[in-house]
Amino acid sequence: CDCGACENRGITAAMSDSAITFAVVGAVVVLFIWNRLPVVLVALGTALALYFTGVLDLGQALGGLGDPVVVFIAALFVVSAGLEATGVTAWAGQFVVAKAGESRVRLLVLLGLTTALLTAVITPNGAVAALLPVAVVIAVRLKRPPSQLLMPFVFSSHAGSMLALTGTPVSVLVSDVAAQSAGGAFGFFEFGIVGVPLLAGTIAIIVLFGERLLPHRKGKSIPADLSRHARTLVEQY
Repeated sequence: CDCGACENRGITAAMSDSAITFAVVGAVVVLFIWNRLPVVLVALGTALALYFTGVLDLGQALGGLGDPVVVFIAALFVVSAGLEATGVTAWAGQFVVAKAGESRVRLLVLLGLTTALLTAVITPNGAVAALLPVAVVIAVRLKRPPSQLLMPFVFSSHAGSMLALTGTPVSVLVSDVAAQSAGGAFGFFEFGIVGVPLLAGTIAIIVLFGERLLPHRKGKSIPADLSRHARTLVEQY
């Protein structure tokens, strides 16, 4: 039917669905900030709320659980946990300490490259969760303020996410859409065309200006055992 009344009803229904969706998203944000319910329950509750309000059908509500991109990203966190459990991250920390010696420049360059390479394989969240305790321990062993290493550590991680397709879920999603609508997916290292100069520039800024721009502070105390810290971060993510 092409009559104006049917068209108006369609617009009203669409606005109603939009209002419901915004309300659900607002409730989800509040629950995330409240942080009293498990993230998994909130996520599943969002899909169920959109289903029972009629915004999505059952297939749409559950479709994301079987999406190849979601499964792929979840598998990266398994790899992250495996690297931490098998001692790869501990070995990386020992390598950085041994090669850096007393040199601040070598320490920042090696830490940045190690973080970036690991990020390119398992995303920033997984890499940071695995290497964060290592960065703190390196700072303590070399008697440097952790604040001088943690910020460069984070920036190197984000720069490293542009080295490969697996570096960030955003790249995976964009590549998946490109494969469906633009005639072909991005190559595994194609993002590195931008990522390599970005990482080089990030490390250069950290080395040249980091000591003056970053704060020189450290905690009054540090836990004696950081071995469970990475596991806690992985579980939270």
